[in-house]
Amino acid sequence: MAAYVIGVDVGYGNTKTSHNCFSSGVKKLPGKPPLATRVIETTDGFYAIGNGKVSVQKSKTEDENMRVLTMAAIAEELKKTGTTVADVHLGVGVPLTRMGAEKKDFVDYYTKNRRLIFKYEDIQYSVTLLSVDVFPQGYAGIVSFMKDFHKSALVIDIGSWTVDILPLTEFIPDQTRCKSLPLGTITCMNDINEALRQNLGQEADETTIKEVMIYGTSDIPKDYLDIIKTGLTSYATNLMDQIRALNFNSDLTQFIFIGGGATIMKHFLSEADKKNALILDDVSINAKGYEELIRHKMGGR
Repeated sequence: MAAYVIGVDVGYGNTKTSHNCFSSGVKKLPGKPPLATRVIETTDGFYAIGNGKVSVQKSKTEDENMRVLTMAAIAEELKKTGTTVADVHLGVGVPLTRMGAEKKDFVDYYTKNRRLIFKYEDIQYSVTLLSVDVFPQGYAGIVSFMKDFHKSALVIDIGSWTVDILPLTEFIPDQTRCKSLPLGTITCMNDINEALRQNLGQEADETTIKEVMIYGTSDIPKDYLDIIKTGLTSYATNLMDQIRALNFNSDLTQFIFIGGGATIMKHFLSEADKKNALILDDVSINAKGYEELIRHKMGGR
């Protein structure tokens, strides 16, 4: 039986694989629900996946939520080929600034139960984890793009809760200047809804705001659209100001935006700031990077 290489990027906002992205909400159910869509069944019970976010924790290994989300992600990848029994080489990630503190915990967390037997959407899966590799988020995602980087570059990974900053000097990470800023897209959406409340007495749901983030526009009423676009422009401007305040010069250093929030920079960053920027707006970039690094480790298999 051929083994599968699967990268899973479990974020507080979304869980991503090479081909899928879904909300990271996890809710344990009192019993079997009437609909099986995005429902995991384990020996511990039933869990509904999506429709929300997991709570920010000191470590994602504190409870079973990350394991449940990972099982759902693996099932989503396997069902594309109709596979229900599989050996898997799993790749996951943590921020580079926390690799030393969390890498072993992540490996122990996943290898504690190498055999995963569960149902996903009423289909039973039997998955054996042959290996678990933990990679630095952000850096893993951009390895294959480095040929397009300048000698001085700054990787800016915009997630739901944080913006992780990784400087590169001649393609080598400068770990002494890594930063994690509490400026993720959640802060942006909160500010937009505050502006909507003040101006229109209403809010917009996350799906509506994300549509404008991803596509730059929407067919919603113009007064809502204008406020949302103004908020996204302000977010992009503020993020650039915060990064420059850390003494990163966008005239001399190439800014590389990745992560789910990179689409905001694609549509709402000023043209002047885009001149020395590279925007990689593939939400699955880290998951794909984990898989590429595993295959490289295995000799290109």
